Amino acid sequence: MACPFHDWRWGGDGKCKAIPYARRVPLRARTQRYESVIRNGMLMIWHDAEGSPADHDILPPELEGIGTDRYTDWTRKVIDVPNAHCREIVDNVVDMAHFFYIHFAFPTNFRNVFEGHMATQFMESTGRPDMAGEGYGDEDLILKSEATYYGPSFMINWLETDYKGFLTKVIPVNCHIPTGPNSFKLQYGLCVEKPEGLDDKTARYIGTKYSDMFGDGFLQDVHIWLNKAPVQNPLLCEEDGPVYQLRRWYEQFYVDAADVTEEMTERFEFEVDTTKANEFWRAEVEENLARKAGEDSSPVEPVETKS
Repeated sequence: MACPFHDWRWGGDGKCKAIPYARRVPLRARTQRYESVIRNGMLMIWHDAEGSPADHDILPPELEGIGTDRYTDWTRKVIDVPNAHCREIVDNVVDMAHFFYIHFAFPTNFRNVFEGHMATQFMESTGRPDMAGEGYGDEDLILKSEATYYGPSFMINWLETDYKGFLTKVIPVNCHIPTGPNSFKLQYGLCVEKPEGLDDKTARYIGTKYSDMFGDGFLQDVHIWLNKAPVQNPLLCEEDGPVYQLRRWYEQFYVDAADVTEEMTERFEFEVDTTKANEFWRAEVEENLARKAGEDSSPVEPVETKS
């Protein structure tokens, strides 16, 4: 049996010798201790550039029922985003319009609240009938969402979906880790509350389908991050949402603790009136449906073939 404290190597004399692992560490090597905690089945490690002790008061909340038979196990996936800054993903918190264009849904209610280290998006939506079968785009899918960032890079999203009267509660989480000045690794996972009366196999199947659906939603966003240029001072209209306020909130995580200002952490609320936008979007959907109906009813021209 191998000894866990030794490595066996061939010596210069041709004989096999046991070398203590401690002797293999360079003399000037240094290690650093990071405080960690298990929360909702995930390992969280505190990293502070100033070396401050971990603040356990700002940890994400314990999720009731996670890790029990009430929910499915976490499904996890990882995506590399090689040419976008982390702020691009956080900007989505205030982006109401992209739910129509990217996720194929009508946002019927959209509100943001920033306070302290948390930034929250409240959103309700229904599907686009011209995009039936495209994940979020199913017209029978009614979704209620509350998504909160706890700090700059870890988000919990409480979702309730109503699909033709079938209610499901889903909890996706995502976090992103910078891998360079303009790159990051996106990690996401979700679990599903098991509907009453379903066996474990069916519950796991539902969990996998939701994981695929919301995973496809992340990929829709990724395609934009891979093909957009950063704009530090964008010219905005009212429906663009509180982009500057969100970026001011986000800035607190890029300065020393002594330089965090009150305007970065004070409570801020903003609600987007989706009425006018949905008027235009519904007209666009009607045109798409009419065009699609015309294409489906067009006679098929016979194709001549040579005998």
